[in-house]
Amino acid sequence: MIDIRTGDCFELIKDLPDNSVDLVITSPPYADIVNYGKNISIKKSDEYVDWLLPLFNEIHRVLKPTGSFILNINDNCEGGYRNTFIYELIYRNSKETPLKLYDTYYWVKKAGIPNGSKKRFRNMTEYIFHFCKDAKQMRFYMDRVLEEPAESYLDRLKSPINNDNEIIDGVRERKKVVWVRRTSMKVDEDGVKDPDLVQRIVPDKVRPDNVFYFKSANAARDNTIRHPAPYHKELPTYFINLLTDEGDVVLDVFSGIGTTGLGCNDRNYIGFELNEKYAEFSKKRLSGNIDKEYVINQYDLEDNFIRSWKTITEIENTLGFDSHNHIEDCIRKGNKTSYGFQWKLEEQRI
Repeated sequence: MIDIRTGDCFELIKDLPDNSVDLVITSPPYADIVNYGKNISIKKSDEYVDWLLPLFNEIHRVLKPTGSFILNINDNCEGGYRNTFIYELIYRNSKETPLKLYDTYYWVKKAGIPNGSKKRFRNMTEYIFHFCKDAKQMRFYMDRVLEEPAESYLDRLKSPINNDNEIIDGVRERKKVVWVRRTSMKVDEDGVKDPDLVQRIVPDKVRPDNVFYFKSANAARDNTIRHPAPYHKELPTYFINLLTDEGDVVLDVFSGIGTTGLGCNDRNYIGFELNEKYAEFSKKRLSGNIDKEYVINQYDLEDNFIRSWKTITEIENTLGFDSHNHIEDCIRKGNKTSYGFQWKLEEQRI
């Protein structure tokens, strides 16, 4: 089921029954940064928490006891300093709503946006906050997201370890190590029992870190409409897989162009969107009427096609360009040229 509802999410959510949603996952409009379309008011950082927090109470109401709320959000800088409204939001949530902060994750964007300050690093990260009603009842399928062990981790398992109980002449003795996968043997490589042998079990899979390397939407744009959010489908797809089952209800209260819905597969998706243009586009997108791959096409000044690129970062790294924004302005704002070429976001050539 795909259910896109046009209107104010603060009002639309009141129509949902108590304990009816398995996962709420969203990325709200960022404070005082970008334009989300006509009639969409952008809240400044000093009013952002008062604006957003009432929605948290409603999210708690509609969530099932087994459910989760995933919030992707980022802060900004103002007057040369980093704003702290994100921390205020998390703190006030703990005091003013029943939602519990379960964990904090970090999204490292594979293609960040540079800034003009010579005294500030490139902004490559965003916050992902995980809330729930009840941690004991919350569903969490770790087995679905286990990863292959990193080579560095396997190398550490092979190395000798300290024997904390034996220091001879000021030197700490080191025990031998055998590298095994699944065995109960207490012998060395020759099959001889060795009381000093340290046995380690090498896991087939390991738990992920709390740092995620998702793409950003402007790094892999898969739509023809201009939407300012960097939110890419990899992010919601990951958490939908981690936290829900087939047939569950997934809600995005700031649905935008329906990116969360792309990851729902056999789940039921509800999206709230105030911008009518975005809502209509997302309906077509999620119904399969828009199923095209888009790339950045490079043309010379006489409009002759040169080649296609997947991302602006790929262009920069290959051609040695150093201004992400110039090419992005050609794609998003329709600027004529950059670096002596035309750059257009178009359907992939076959």
